[in-house]
Amino acid sequence: MRNRSIFRKSVTIGLSIAAMTAGSAAMAAQNKGTVSVLNWWTSGSEAKSMNVLQQMLANEGYKMVNDAVSGGGGSNARTVLKSRIQSNNLPGAAQIKGPEIQQWCTTGLTMNIDKVAKSQHWSKILPGPVAKGMQCDGHYVAVPFNLHRINWLWINKSVLKKAGAKMPTDWDSLVAALEKLKKAGITPIAGGGDTWQVATEFDAIAIATGGADFYRKAFVDLDPDALSSDTMAKVFKRLRTIEQYEDPNGQGLSWNHDTGLVVQGKAGMQIMGDWAKGEITNDNATPGKQIACMAFPGEHSGFVYNTDSFEMFKSAHSDKSAQYAFARTALSPKFQRKFNMAKGSIPVREGVSLKGFDACAKQSKKDFTAAEKNNALVPSFSQDMAENGAVKGAIFDVIAKFYNNKNMSPEDAAKEMASQAKQAKMMSQT
Repeated sequence: MRNRSIFRKSVTIGLSIAAMTAGSAAMAAQNKGTVSVLNWWTSGSEAKSMNVLQQMLANEGYKMVNDAVSGGGGSNARTVLKSRIQSNNLPGAAQIKGPEIQQWCTTGLTMNIDKVAKSQHWSKILPGPVAKGMQCDGHYVAVPFNLHRINWLWINKSVLKKAGAKMPTDWDSLVAALEKLKKAGITPIAGGGDTWQVATEFDAIAIATGGADFYRKAFVDLDPDALSSDTMAKVFKRLRTIEQYEDPNGQGLSWNHDTGLVVQGKAGMQIMGDWAKGEITNDNATPGKQIACMAFPGEHSGFVYNTDSFEMFKSAHSDKSAQYAFARTALSPKFQRKFNMAKGSIPVREGVSLKGFDACAKQSKKDFTAAEKNNALVPSFSQDMAENGAVKGAIFDVIAKFYNNKNMSPEDAAKEMASQAKQAKMMSQT
């Protein structure tokens, strides 16, 4: 009996030690490090997308603090970033993209992530323009998450049919469809809620009206002749036409609210990047089925792209190991599939299967590949991909002024855009 008692005690002690050891291992796995991530993804589909990353990092034992800031198309998040720098509370990663990535490098606050880039062969798995945009002086400081197409037109098929309108194939047939929707008592286009949404519409109109070469000269090179040209005046004129088919009481409404109007059949169309797909799916509709997708129609084709990316910072409040894990996980095939299916974008990493992605995503990938081959791939000015914040702000101001002032002519708007862009560029270089 005594031997049995000793045996039982030994087993109990052994199990206790095993449990403590397992518990310690679990705790260690759960406390590998923390990374704070500043971003502006707050809509339903965007938050869902970030949850994917948060969970994948948690599975590896890292904690991701999701510091999401709503409003302003990212401007509010940028303000928060600047205030956190002043209070010595830098995030481990912040949502930054386009030329702004290189601007932040001059502060000396960014973190080199070449270690991760080399281990995953970023130079081979990323499109050339994207890989270049993630670097400063040849070193990686940012990680891309996706590829978005900006120049999409979303159409509720049943609403269009109900109004007796046909699917547009060019500018004239688009206007004809909008007119029929209006006569049927349906808001033709959901949009115009704030300046960045109007600029996104302008983005789509510009590539369709002038083509990739014109777009590049105007918004990447800031060529004054292109900015003040008859073609640019035509873009403004078409924006005015679009405005006439939008809800005059739509000021202040969010882009995802507008997407909801299209899905619910309260509006016929929306001009918006393919992040709208995430909201379409959230509303139990399928992009490419109930809601048609097409490149915004005009005389020219092209692909206006946006890459959501996160720049890494030297942060006392984030662990370097967790920051590396953040960057590594973001470009893992598993995350690229899960995240982009939720976000509405397509994987930025080459070679990721699109099985299970919707028809619009597959069309986007096909068009991206063709545009890259035909030099019709351009970075979006409205989504911070083409110019610095000062220049973009100047262009936005002119677009907003024109949109809100019915007495301003398209020709005057084009001339003012050239003037303001030139001045903003000079000021940013001093």
